[in-house]
Amino acid sequence: MKKLISTVVFCLVVAGVYAQNSAVNKASQFKDKGELMNAKDQIDLATVHEKTINKPKTWFTKGEVYQAIAFDSTYQDMQDEALAEAVAAYNKAKSLDEGGSYDGLSLIKIDNMWGTMINNGAEAYNQEDYETAITYFEKSSILKPEDTTGYYYAGIAAQQGELYQKALDNYYKLIDLDYHSEDIYSSVVYLERTQNNDDEKALEVLEQARVHFPDNETLMKEEINLLIVTEQTDKAKAKLTEAIKVEPDNANLYYNLAYISEQTDDDEAAVANYKKAIEADPEYFDATFNLAVNYYNKGAEILKKANDMDLRTYQKEGKKVEEEARVEFNNCLPYLEKANEIKPEDRTVLETMQTVYVQLKMNDKAEDLNTQLEALGPEEEL
Repeated sequence: MKKLISTVVFCLVVAGVYAQNSAVNKASQFKDKGELMNAKDQIDLATVHEKTINKPKTWFTKGEVYQAIAFDSTYQDMQDEALAEAVAAYNKAKSLDEGGSYDGLSLIKIDNMWGTMINNGAEAYNQEDYETAITYFEKSSILKPEDTTGYYYAGIAAQQGELYQKALDNYYKLIDLDYHSEDIYSSVVYLERTQNNDDEKALEVLEQARVHFPDNETLMKEEINLLIVTEQTDKAKAKLTEAIKVEPDNANLYYNLAYISEQTDDDEAAVANYKKAIEADPEYFDATFNLAVNYYNKGAEILKKANDMDLRTYQKEGKKVEEEARVEFNNCLPYLEKANEIKPEDRTVLETMQTVYVQLKMNDKAEDLNTQLEALGPEEEL
């Protein structure tokens, strides 16, 4: 009798296992017939039953069923949740079958869905349907949460569509994933300042950006500007001064100290530090041209005083004032000529130099520059 009872129990166990395997198969069959809710009901049973819960086929099948739901517009309200369930199921199948067929097949499924989302997003973006594009790009990030592509494109699309907070959310996610780009940091700073009116947050982001891009002059200038705006000028100068002690031959540091000195109307320090930057790097165009512009602006400001004089005042003082202006234009000229040597096709340098030649009555040189300017062709319209 005991033997008979054991046999009956064994048969019942086999029947139970078969029933749950049958649930997996039925789920697959219902999916193929488009009966997705029936498929869902069957696979949900299989994924919690002790006999099938640890089988990779169970989870792979769940991935297929939920993928079908996620891509079926009939179930629009369920799509996001279904997509997350699908990718979780495929990842579970991979973990249960490392190096096996379900591992490889699950990866292919995820990659194909991800590619579809990226392509659909790109198509919507090209049609300037930014909200749809964002939806697809964000779904791609559900599929591959550690991949930066979806967040990057979602951020760009959101900024184009003037959905600024969503753009920031995606940009910050990129930074959290250790994706460091000068353009992304610049966008975050711009949006924090212009949309959120949060200069302190923008400064915090800039300080983080400068760790990754210490030689980026645009970021340096933006940080200096923000320190000035937030009334932390002394901090900016102190940071640059300390940095110079460590790197006394770093031309960029002197350049930025000169720049902040200009912004705070400390002309003497600005000139001195531009000269130190040029001494450290004689081919430093920005420092050379900025110093030239510094002298040029002073000359132009003095000349304006003469031009604004009435006839009687000009007859008495005009020549003297014009001579003071020419002193500044003479100071300017060697730096302009050096800037032209460094960048001979820079139109702004050529036009400024031509003006200085005219002011200094060096008309032959001014005329010679016409040939160079004509060779550059017409100026591009903005």
